[in-house]
Amino acid sequence: MKLLPLVLCLAFPIAAYSATPASIVDAYIHRAEQQKLDQEITWQRLMYANSKGQSEVTYSGYFLAANGQTELKKELHTNIQALFKDAAPNQSVRCIFPARSDWLIQKLNIQQSQLPTINCTELDTWMGQIKPYKATLIYATDFMGNPSSMFGHTLLRLDPKDQQQLNLVSYAVNYAASVTDSDSWSFAWKGLTGDYPGEYSLMPYYRKVKEYGDLESRDLWEYELNLTESETQFLVKHIWEMKHVTFPYYFVNDNCAYRLLGLMDLVRPSLNLSADFKVAAIPLETIKAIEQQGLVQEVIYRPALETQLLAQARQHGKQLAKVAHQVAFAQSEDGLKILEPYSASDRAKILEMAYDDLYLKFTARKVQASFAQPQLRQLLSLRSQIDVEKQRQAPVQPRVDPTQAHDARHLTLTGGKIQDQSFIQLEHRQAYHDLIDPQGGLRIGTQLLFWDGSIQYRDDQLKLNHFDFLAVNSYNPITPFKTPLSWGFNLGWQQEALTPEGQFSESQQHGVANLKVQMGYSYADQARQHLCYAQVQNHLQVGKFLDKAWRIGLGPTVGCQNIWSDKINSLLQLELPYWQDSQQWQLKLNTQLQYVLNNQNAIRLKWQYQQQDHKDWNETSVGYVRFF
Repeated sequence: MKLLPLVLCLAFPIAAYSATPASIVDAYIHRAEQQKLDQEITWQRLMYANSKGQSEVTYSGYFLAANGQTELKKELHTNIQALFKDAAPNQSVRCIFPARSDWLIQKLNIQQSQLPTINCTELDTWMGQIKPYKATLIYATDFMGNPSSMFGHTLLRLDPKDQQQLNLVSYAVNYAASVTDSDSWSFAWKGLTGDYPGEYSLMPYYRKVKEYGDLESRDLWEYELNLTESETQFLVKHIWEMKHVTFPYYFVNDNCAYRLLGLMDLVRPSLNLSADFKVAAIPLETIKAIEQQGLVQEVIYRPALETQLLAQARQHGKQLAKVAHQVAFAQSEDGLKILEPYSASDRAKILEMAYDDLYLKFTARKVQASFAQPQLRQLLSLRSQIDVEKQRQAPVQPRVDPTQAHDARHLTLTGGKIQDQSFIQLEHRQAYHDLIDPQGGLRIGTQLLFWDGSIQYRDDQLKLNHFDFLAVNSYNPITPFKTPLSWGFNLGWQQEALTPEGQFSESQQHGVANLKVQMGYSYADQARQHLCYAQVQNHLQVGKFLDKAWRIGLGPTVGCQNIWSDKINSLLQLELPYWQDSQQWQLKLNTQLQYVLNNQNAIRLKWQYQQQDHKDWNETSVGYVRFF
């Protein structure tokens, strides 16, 4: 008989006026128990529950119950109770935690008439500014000038209804590490060990376009998601809840891409995207996962300012581009003299490129405002005097969308001969992209390898052939507008052709720890299909088979990366280190030829040659590569 009032209350909530407030709350808590709401995936994700059923959130203000972090059922019950409590303006649980409150109200079918009147002016103002209607996932391509951006970056743009042409003024949700300027030397280490707090932030989208597209010269890809208006609003309300919450930020896994996947999982409970990215969450790979789930309905390419400038150079020719660079930084009279020999249309092209060149350097703070601002006005004035239509054309969108690029991980099965001895080798790479990999959807001249290793079976022995913990190379080619440095480093372990006494060997190999750093310049054709580089390279090797257990080598390295067609590409690299222990030069030649079966499968031919002290070392192999 005691259950009868409860049943009546649940069956006829509108008539619950006759029940006491306590009985109403108890009834809904009982309903939550029956529905096992604390075990529902949405509640678990709202609470950021781990495998132990405890929240990963350490901020105490995120919980209403005393032990809410560890007792998620108790936290749910406390939140239900809070829904029915009167509160000061902006202090109601529905004002502070609107997403979880809306979810509880919907799941328990709580009638608005049963809830107290609330005043959420702060939340309402915030939502009124954003006006969330749809969401667009933004991918900023890799940027080798910053270790935290070597994998690229993702963020979420929130667009109001009917605002296609004004999306620059939309708001963007960004998740990033909170870094101070004093951390320059410890930046990489803290990013790998989770010593930075990661937090959500909301900012106008145009700020990120300026930062990525103008300052860092990173192209942006915009992937409009097919989230409904209610899903988008639910996501934004949850961001409001998270404004004081931080998580340890890890560059490799718990990063911007991983947390944005978590937001997708939250608004679409049927998804579990983040579960596949516990080890490494590479932004491009997470976008692929979202696209494969059918969440992407439109793709827009937004080229960086430098991309637009280089497109003009390809359109108008290198000679006019070089002249434009001269004009951009010439004094007024000198600039006029430079322009005199050219036709009106060519002068228009030169001035447009000169303006963009100077503006790009000004936004990157490489030119003083005292020079740039009057010079930019002068260039505009000169261009306005030429009665010729705009010569600037929009860059052609790359044929291959980044989501169609090869996957980050790969397995390679290789067979061949080393000094007439047959071998079989298995290689695995966790991430991301090698110079010889298929280039579709990715930037030529960029190499980033993480956890790349191989085991080799030869002469009845199984041994670790190499392991690269991290290898980074940025071959940023010279353009008519700038002469950037190309640089790189490699930290890992490898087999070297050495005797037990540390001398070059034609028959033996021994392992050494290796740190390699190089710097120089690179050049590419205008189509960015062929790139060559020349650098000075330094080696530091440590191993028990070396003289004094270490040695240093220094010398030049040159190489070429060539894309011959959609199916065929090659790599040629020559290293010539001078080793301090043997006081001899060593020639190292590495050549690779690849045939692409499709973007996830390839065949590779490789020939490596080494020579020192009139002794030779040869390796010839063929391998099958599977990206996944």
